[in-house]
Parts: sequence; C-alpha cells; structure tokens
Amino acid sequence: MFTKAIRIVKDGIFPIFRIEKISPQKANIGVVGTGFFINSKGYFVSVAHVFDIQNPQISYCYWGKLPDEVINPNLIINEVVRDDGNDIFIGKISLKNTKYLYLEKKLQDIGKSVCISGYPLAQIVPNNQGGPELSGVRRYFQPSFVLDRISANIGSETGRTRRHDGFLVRDFGLFGMSGGPVFDIKGVVVGVQASVTSPRTSISADGRTISVENAIAIRSNLVLDLLKRNNIQTNFFGRF
Repeated sequence: MFTKAIRIVKDGIFPIFRIEKISPQKANIGVVGTGFFINSKGYFVSVAHVFDIQNPQISYCYWGKLPDEVINPNLIINEVVRDDGNDIFIGKISLKNTKYLYLEKKLQDIGKSVCISGYPLAQIVPNNQGGPELSGVRRYFQPSFVLDRISANIGSETGRTRRHDGFLVRDFGLFGMSGGPVFDIKGVVVGVQASVTSPRTSISADGRTISVENAIAIRSNLVLDLLKRNNIQTNFFGRF
C-alpha cells in the first residue's frame, strides 16, 4: 500500500547528528532525531526537543540523506524558528534541495492508514580513517494507522514540558525517530512524530502482564500555521 509513498518520502528525510567535542581530536557523535525538507531552499521540519541541549561544544549537523547520499564535510544546521510550546522546530541547511515533502492541512480521521518514518537505533563507530562509520545509519518505515486523538503534556530530558497536540499511532516510537514525518498513502505528511505515551500495563486472567506504548504525532496543520506566521514558503494540501 505504501510502496509509492515511501519512494517519495525516502528522498525528503534525513538523520540529525549531534556532535559534542571532547577534545580537538575527539568527539561524541550520535543520531538524535529526524528531519524532513519542506522546500527546495534547504528549509526543514523537526521537533524542538531534539535541539534542547545547547552549549559551545555541541553542534547539530547534516551528513546527507543516508544511506543513499553522504555529504562530506557535514553541514551545520541553523535554527530559523521554533515553537517550544508545541515542540516544533524549523531549520535551514545551506544547500539546494530538489526533493521535499508536502504537508496536509486537514486533521486525519481515526482509523486512517499512515506510515511512520525516521532513523532509529543508529550505531556510530570510528572508521579506518578516524572519522565516523555511517553505514549503520538506516531509514525505517512502518505502516500503521491513526488510533485516536490526543493532546498531552510531555516532559523532555532537560526538564521542559511541551504539549503534543495531534494523534496516537498504533506503533511505539524508537529513539532517533523524533521529528520523522508520519505520512499517508500519497506520501503527504499528516503529522510529525514527537514522543510516546507512558507505558500502560494490564494483567490477564492467567497472570500475564501486557505493557503498551503508542507513538504520539503532532498534527501537521500546527506546523503549517507556524510556517505561515513566519512567511516561510512551503507546499500543502487543503486550505487555510
């Protein structure tokens, strides 16, 4: 069902790297989230909590649309605007990008088929040249559906609380997928993956314990509203 949509989306998403300098020769490098381009000028969308940790030794970088494209040297990610209350981040990378995604204005119906995407569980190890080995950074796609509406206050690792207003997805989120687009069968972005629900546990009659978590997606029209308020050109389906 999502084969054509994945072909569209895979060329518009990328992993977000955080680089923390330990010394002039050493640095900690990891994938902390996902972004997706929204126009040909290098503007992209992610979630604000991915960029919460800020200090002079930390930078956030673009290394290309892995695994198909690696840019060397990497490019610095610049902040354009953020909505901390709704956990939305708009950034810009200094490149011309011909592949970008459309956003849906309408809120999605419960039961609608969607697909989640991102860059989870990346493993970064040194290569023979002393740089990072990026072959372990892989895209992930998982067909799912809209389970229910939700608006919840979610805490981050820095202690900040944000509202995630959108819908539940019948899948659990994996570290590194924050900011990844949730899209429909046309490849149109209907939401942005932001967090997961707290584990809910129940015990069956025979004593088995079941724990359930669901991913929370921010509705795409909140992203469009932020772009409109800041006069950032993008493309969308539906009407304002």
